[in-house]
Amino acid sequence: MYKAVVTDLDGTLLNKEHELSEFTKKTVRKVVEKGIKFYIATGRNYKLAKIVKDELGINIPLISSNGARINDENGVVIYEDGLSQKEVDSILSIDYKSFDKDIHLNIFSGDDWIITEGTLQQVYKRDGDSLPIQPVEVPENQLGNRKILKFFFIGEHKHLVKLEKEILKKTDNNVSVAFVDYGCMEIFSKTANKANAAKYLLERDGIDIKDTVSFGDGENDYELLTVMGKGHAMGNAIDRLKNLLPKNFEIIGKNTEDGEAHKLMELFLMK
Repeated sequence: MYKAVVTDLDGTLLNKEHELSEFTKKTVRKVVEKGIKFYIATGRNYKLAKIVKDELGINIPLISSNGARINDENGVVIYEDGLSQKEVDSILSIDYKSFDKDIHLNIFSGDDWIITEGTLQQVYKRDGDSLPIQPVEVPENQLGNRKILKFFFIGEHKHLVKLEKEILKKTDNNVSVAFVDYGCMEIFSKTANKANAAKYLLERDGIDIKDTVSFGDGENDYELLTVMGKGHAMGNAIDRLKNLLPKNFEIIGKNTEDGEAHKLMELFLMK
């Protein structure tokens, strides 16, 4: 039997409303009760990931910002791999609005979700005004003063793809770029990914990679799915991920169908 689970959140463990279903909550708790280690590895920042952890009611470490940061069970930062100042300056030098005026720049820095000053209404229009955490508005000319874990640009896919090429050009391909869905492109350290962060925790806890299963749906889950002992892509995974995976890679149910919870039942609770 496998000894650990590493899972993405949005589009994977969470449903289309970005919430935990009751079935998923009960299933995860039963898996943990059996002594299986359960790790969350998400593109969210710590504060947003902790909301899910608290709802599950389990005391676990959190991998956030696509593997750029790990907080232990007590919330203490034990691992960090953010962008260098050179990479930050290169990205901020790009006139991203020239690719489309509606592209919205977001940043995760420490525990903060940062947006450019004057764009809060843009967030409310997109996500509603009942946000789990409040974004911090910062003047654009002061963004480079922050220690940045990741950038993420939200907009139309066709415009983001063009921006992606410019970012890779400006940084000499020294950053990772991944789409978590078609309308959200994330930029983070070349060496930061969910698999590397998961390895850190697995080694800490004395668990071999081969004894670990993983779940994901976005391009930022590729390493996690292919490095762990057995990866599972969601039925709703984006094409940019599916196109990277081997042809015989296991695709499970969609997040709207509690696909991961059903697979967890099969792996850990039906034997």
